[in-house]
Amino acid sequence: MPILQTPKRRRSARARSVAVLGILFGVLVGAAACTTARSAASAGDSSSSSTTSQPVAAPRSLRDVAGEPIPFGAAGYFGALARADLGSGAVGMAASSSGGGYLLVTGNGTVFSFGDARFHGSIPARDKDHVAAIVEAGKGAGYWLACDNGRIFSFGDAEFHGSAASLPLSTPIVAMAATPDGRGYWLVASGGRVLHYGDAHFYGSAIAQLHGDHIVAIAATPDGQGYWLAASGGRVFHYGDAHFYGSATVGLHSDHTVAIAATPDGRGYWLVSSGGRVFHYGDAEYHGSASSVVRKNPVVAAAPTPDGKGYWLLPSIPPPVGLPTPGNGFLAGHVTAIGDSVMLDAQPALEADIPGIDVEAAVSRQWDAGIALVQQLKFEGRLGAIVVIDLGTNGPVSLQQFASMMSVLSGASRVVFVTVHLPPSYSWATSVNATLAQGVLRYPRDRLADFNKLADENPQWFYSDGVHMPIGGTGAQVMARLIKSEI
Repeated sequence: MPILQTPKRRRSARARSVAVLGILFGVLVGAAACTTARSAASAGDSSSSSTTSQPVAAPRSLRDVAGEPIPFGAAGYFGALARADLGSGAVGMAASSSGGGYLLVTGNGTVFSFGDARFHGSIPARDKDHVAAIVEAGKGAGYWLACDNGRIFSFGDAEFHGSAASLPLSTPIVAMAATPDGRGYWLVASGGRVLHYGDAHFYGSAIAQLHGDHIVAIAATPDGQGYWLAASGGRVFHYGDAHFYGSATVGLHSDHTVAIAATPDGRGYWLVSSGGRVFHYGDAEYHGSASSVVRKNPVVAAAPTPDGKGYWLLPSIPPPVGLPTPGNGFLAGHVTAIGDSVMLDAQPALEADIPGIDVEAAVSRQWDAGIALVQQLKFEGRLGAIVVIDLGTNGPVSLQQFASMMSVLSGASRVVFVTVHLPPSYSWATSVNATLAQGVLRYPRDRLADFNKLADENPQWFYSDGVHMPIGGTGAQVMARLIKSEI
């Protein structure tokens, strides 16, 4: 619903009461039903940060500031999330139908509107779902929020057409796209599965085509008779009347794809990477990138202007200061580290830097064995509220396995994942770290300790195998300090 402006004059008690009742009524009417139960969503948990449709002056043209959209081309700057609103991390962005504003949504489902983008509600605070995407219903009439567990929340005039909440999802929902008339939408899971609702038709999925990669985004063609899926490694899959114009499998370097957006006529698209790179194909025009400034805050979302003459990139929001109380099965104030033989190399340094840490490391430990150990420690009540995971040296890790680990770790105050350092001869060397980087972005309070980046710059830390380090050596000490800095 639109933000109501209070006139700057004194009003009688009765007038104030009537106004309050009117606002409450508007809140109740404006928050649409959602999920299979279609429970009412509260509009009282969110706010609009701007009520003007005119662009405001950006602090600088390019800034690596969490929660502050970076505009390019004809895209205007209308405002950013305030520091007090950064709590659960920005995860999605949608442009208004006119291009004169945008919506931002955080992981806990709080929606913020800027420029002429209209606010219609947020997910109630009592719901603990993690939002994966926001999609506008058109003409500012409403929007949908899609959660990684398949739930759909609809607001304003956005109609609820179904959800995947009751389905046995093997991988989390990561993106959503709507049909042109707003009478249907698609959901896509990281494993490539495409789900369709309302008048959205099924044209194909990428389940059998990923080969270790995972889907991160979907974009529909303008007529709604096809769609593109973008994988984290830069590949693009096309279905229905969506044509293939190119992929970014060569230019990503250490980044991963986070978004895809189609041009207004559907004859091209943009791919955006976590490092701020923008790749353009077909008739998609290049308006600039943020790769020269994005260093601290990775880009997590992007949105084009309706006319295709510009776009915004959205850097992520850092995790909150302070950690929540852990759930059942976790020991408050304790740290548990789960790892393989590489963690054994760093164990003495970890125990010196983090007093009381419980290091559970073993030679040749695989990711699934780590999940089983976490389950056991949690069941026994011996798992720390802060958990460090240093696995992936001994085999590939899929996003589904990452999600399984996070499912077991639900209730932890913080999880820190450590990137692996492996020689190029290990076929999974790059994919493991890409999975960790992409997975952590979905959990704002968790952290990625990028040891691999430091290790690449210091090969002298390692034995001749390029994997293990002398116990107590410089590399082991740096790893311990890095992990400590992230918890």
